[in-house]
Amino acid sequence: MSSEPKYRHIYELLRERILQLPPGERLETVRSLQKNYGVSLATVNSALRLLTEEGLIESVRNQGIFRAGGSGEAVRRPVILILPGRDEPLFRRIIFSCYEALEARNMRLQFMIHKLVPDAELDTVIRAFDEKPAGILYMPTQVSARLKQVLREGCGHTPLVQLNRETGVAEVSFVGTRCHEASRKATARLVECGHRRIGLIMPKGCSSFLDQQERIAGFLAALKQGGISHRNAYDIIFDPSDRRLASDVIELLSGEERPTAFFATNSTYLPELFRKVKFCGLKIPDDLSVTCVDIADTFRELPVPLDRLEQPIAEICGRAVELLYEMIISHDLRPRRELLDGISCIGNSCGPPPRTDMPLPGSTLCLSNQ
Repeated sequence: MSSEPKYRHIYELLRERILQLPPGERLETVRSLQKNYGVSLATVNSALRLLTEEGLIESVRNQGIFRAGGSGEAVRRPVILILPGRDEPLFRRIIFSCYEALEARNMRLQFMIHKLVPDAELDTVIRAFDEKPAGILYMPTQVSARLKQVLREGCGHTPLVQLNRETGVAEVSFVGTRCHEASRKATARLVECGHRRIGLIMPKGCSSFLDQQERIAGFLAALKQGGISHRNAYDIIFDPSDRRLASDVIELLSGEERPTAFFATNSTYLPELFRKVKFCGLKIPDDLSVTCVDIADTFRELPVPLDRLEQPIAEICGRAVELLYEMIISHDLRPRRELLDGISCIGNSCGPPPRTDMPLPGSTLCLSNQ
């Protein structure tokens, strides 16, 4: 039996492990170390004291024990989450998921909320960088050229990860859904059901977001694979700041050659669409099929369970926090980009198109030129 004190033996085992860790890497908790090595808390604490005196580790109150030379001070600062002030299920899901992922790393979450106007969003992002947080989590909504420039400059000194929606700035990290494939699959289901007149529902001014462009591209790819031509006259383009559907949408839904199905790039507009469908004397899915890419929370109150490709928001937020944490402790601000698969969820909003020999409900009007 060795006469070496137990704590000295644990110290040597830990020291060998710690020297292989990158600066800033967090160790297990004291309780975990006690359990793993089968010794008392006093023995573990004595070993940790020697490692601290040697300068190999540092303890951050309420955060944990870290390999010295990393970002112990940085992780004490909060992570800022930037979101619009509007109360929506998607935003609530993002807040809860980010909070859980950060809490698991003993990091604090701070909110910065902005109004849905470009200048307010720009000002909020600038203030977030000025506060010098540990890092920033950000879901863009209305992005101007000036905001893109601010992101490029800020990401040179502050870790930032975009959530769920991407601005197209190559220097900014992003975690989201494989939108092209998700949209292609969702639209392909409509094609498989027999639909040939398929419209697109999308927000106005989405050209600055890569994910929206990829969803549109996925929609078009499914139509092409099905040998279907896209008709702009079937599309509904809505204003995210005003969800009311214009009268020309009623005209579209009541027309003799109306679309028999829609793919929506997100579900923001679907509650209003369902109201207009009912107003026109139509039923889903008997007269009109609908599918989209989004999360279930945003359309939980719809009268019909929706066929959709579910966005894995909890997984997206968890991975974004993980990447942000790696950037914080390593000081490596090179952009990361990760895409997760959507989850296919079959509801009751897709069916075969109505028979052409059946009279259409509602009045017969000309198509709107949208």
